[in-house]
Amino acid sequence: MNSATPNRILYLNTAFLGDAILSTPVLRALKNLYPQARLDLVAIPQTASVFSGNPYISQVYTWDKRDPWKRILGLVKLLIRLRKNRYDLALSPHVHFSTTLIMILAGIPVRIGFPRLKGSTHVVRVAKGMPVVRRNLELLRPLSGKPFDHQTEMFIPAEGQNQVDEFIKENSLDPARLVGIAPGSVWATKRWPSRYYSQVLSGLVAKGFQPVLIGGEDDAGLCGKIITDSQVEAVNAAGQLSLPGSAWLIKNCRLLITNDSAPLHLANAVQTPVLAIFGPTVKRFGFFPYREGDRVLEMDLDCRPCGKHGHQRCPRGHFGCMTRISPESVLNNALEMLNP
Repeated sequence: MNSATPNRILYLNTAFLGDAILSTPVLRALKNLYPQARLDLVAIPQTASVFSGNPYISQVYTWDKRDPWKRILGLVKLLIRLRKNRYDLALSPHVHFSTTLIMILAGIPVRIGFPRLKGSTHVVRVAKGMPVVRRNLELLRPLSGKPFDHQTEMFIPAEGQNQVDEFIKENSLDPARLVGIAPGSVWATKRWPSRYYSQVLSGLVAKGFQPVLIGGEDDAGLCGKIITDSQVEAVNAAGQLSLPGSAWLIKNCRLLITNDSAPLHLANAVQTPVLAIFGPTVKRFGFFPYREGDRVLEMDLDCRPCGKHGHQRCPRGHFGCMTRISPESVLNNALEMLNP
């Protein structure tokens, strides 16, 4: 690549929450390479808070590409703002056509991406099965041969920390005994059965731990049902905290038990151990918990994986990838991780 040092860099990540968190090492590395450069980011509104307080970013632009009424007008407004900044360099881990469009129409001369990102001036090829958190850092290969730390991170504002500290106090929670449970997912087949989670809650309480249920507003009903069916005391935090607040609550937990969903990545970012339950998806997709000591429980079935994101119903009708992972197995693994 041209040896000229970029003064303005744009990073584009308009995918899901987990993808946003897995991009944070790239931002840190870019600032390490070019400390004097302005680094801006394009995200969707649902993930913008991941980058709040991030000291490496000068500005976060949001584009609501999921709302058909705002998509086109929002894109035009975004392009006008980006063109004014005259970026020297753009990078994106995602291969959507809209990303290509933004890079080119914003007039950015150097564009780095993976092979399926059309319009890239520098194409980076990686081995299949590489963890996404490491794969994203490969985008820096045309810029530097240095190795970079792949630890993800979130910078939780004081407001989010205070919100959680008060929540912990009000609910008489003890971080020394706190175990986070994140049973939700947008995709139904990614959710381990709620009755199984209820049994795990009962087992944790019997061993002296305090379960706290974590998720968004859409998960509140599911979390409430799990607590009711468990017939033990547990706290339902679903929908009560901001995204940074949920991350800070997870940081206060000894362990997070979760499906293949966003809380997994929040836990890795705040360095809380993870016990993940994988059903329709597999580790070779690259979105598994990557820290030493993390665990993934899964069944070896010939129908796995059945899709990149799973489905709303099991295509085979048996849902064995989840129902065959027993509550006893999850509880035993959790207790081993809690009492090494």
